[in-house]
Amino acid sequence: MKKLFTMLVVLLCGTMAYAQTDVIKMSDVKLKPGTSETLYVTINEPTKYTAFQFDLKLPKGVSVKDDIATIGGTSSDAHVIRNGVLDAASNTYRFLVYDMKNATFGQGATVKITLDASSEVKDGTILGTDILFVDPNGASTTQESASANVSASENVEITIGDSKKTTFVGNYDLDFTGNDARAYIVMGAEKVGDGVSLWLAQIDKVPAGTPIVVKADNAGTYSVKKTTIANTYYKSFLVGNNSDSKLSVTPEGTDLYYFLSTSGFAQFTSTKEIGAHKAYVRVPALPAANAGNGVEVTLGSGKRTSLCTNVDLDFSKQSDLTAYIVVGWDGSIMMAPVEQASAGTPLYIKGPEGKFTIPSSAAQLVYSNMLVGNNTDASIHVSPTSGEFTNYFLSTSGFSKIGDSGRDISAHKSYLQVLTTYVPSVATARDNFNVLSETVLKATVDGNEGDEATGINRVAVEAGNDAWFNLSGQRISTPTKKGLYIHNGKKVIVK
Repeated sequence: MKKLFTMLVVLLCGTMAYAQTDVIKMSDVKLKPGTSETLYVTINEPTKYTAFQFDLKLPKGVSVKDDIATIGGTSSDAHVIRNGVLDAASNTYRFLVYDMKNATFGQGATVKITLDASSEVKDGTILGTDILFVDPNGASTTQESASANVSASENVEITIGDSKKTTFVGNYDLDFTGNDARAYIVMGAEKVGDGVSLWLAQIDKVPAGTPIVVKADNAGTYSVKKTTIANTYYKSFLVGNNSDSKLSVTPEGTDLYYFLSTSGFAQFTSTKEIGAHKAYVRVPALPAANAGNGVEVTLGSGKRTSLCTNVDLDFSKQSDLTAYIVVGWDGSIMMAPVEQASAGTPLYIKGPEGKFTIPSSAAQLVYSNMLVGNNTDASIHVSPTSGEFTNYFLSTSGFSKIGDSGRDISAHKSYLQVLTTYVPSVATARDNFNVLSETVLKATVDGNEGDEATGINRVAVEAGNDAWFNLSGQRISTPTKKGLYIHNGKKVIVK
């Protein structure tokens, strides 16, 4: 046995290796304190291989129970599995699987590893490394890594300090519905006075890996429910560090970078460390103001239109019209209302049937937007897909998928792009099927000052004593009709 083991080690380490991805995959594990669960390591195309090894780094509080590990789903009775602690300090185990007769593994071959959870177990990641497979001829295949999540509870704990906000990105789908903490994406950035204010859109369902801003009325630790979310994603200026280590970020080009300090978002222009499972903001350079004479728009019987024009626009005094950008997708589109739009911003507009004149402004802002604009004086032809995106046009009843022959998008209009991997497959493709439903998200401005105490320039300014907000969180010049508004942080009824 010792001789065979030694020969196998030589075989694993001394043959020519080539890389291949996803030779093995690992299942996620739910491990509550004091329980045991099985980790399944599944072999892809197992009949190619006769032996393999891998190292398994486990989170704190997780161990292999009594060295229990078995190989299942293989027809050979000569397969042997050996495992043991490789490095106790890093909680790493090594697993070695081989066949005494040099037979390959059978279909469905799976290594089953029983894991124990102590009282210290927390959410974490199981990391498989140094993965090496050997075929019957001695040629080896490597895989860089494989991973699985350990879920120790039904909730994720998010701590918010005295600033009453934090950033977060994690490995689990989260549901903030009804929670005292609120989740936001960063949908835009606007030049206000000498600084920049960030526009936020509130979301309830947060897919794993989505960087968010989390706000609450009080400092504390908030428990957020884990859930399962399918086919949902957001466009946002937030960039997440979804790892257990700090990330060094160096600003590039003309983009603007912000981190969340104790007193608000502050710009950084040199390398900055972003904490584990935290996020930063990266926005394109704000455009120059481009005022003009305004634009006339017409809404037909569908009571909607799209727009992309070459002057800045101000919708704040349009009591009947609402302009939107599209910031998310869950099978329907998730829209956020906007009152200012810089030249070239693609918009979706809803209101009553008729003609309206939108005045110009001198806005300087950018939005993270799933809409694409045709800001030219001629129609453009758009195909059903563009790279990784599926394209939708605005019909009288809403956004519909563009058919196989493509479609012309008129001058100064907009269309919608959705990542194709999130679009359900259908049997036919014609212009007017699959009209999308719509969800309106709450939008608000985040106007805190930067951390001037550390010498960082102010990048987000207070809205000012004269600023008004409607109940959708939109900043307006002044109330134009009766209703409830926010002024100086207080509710005001305009009669």
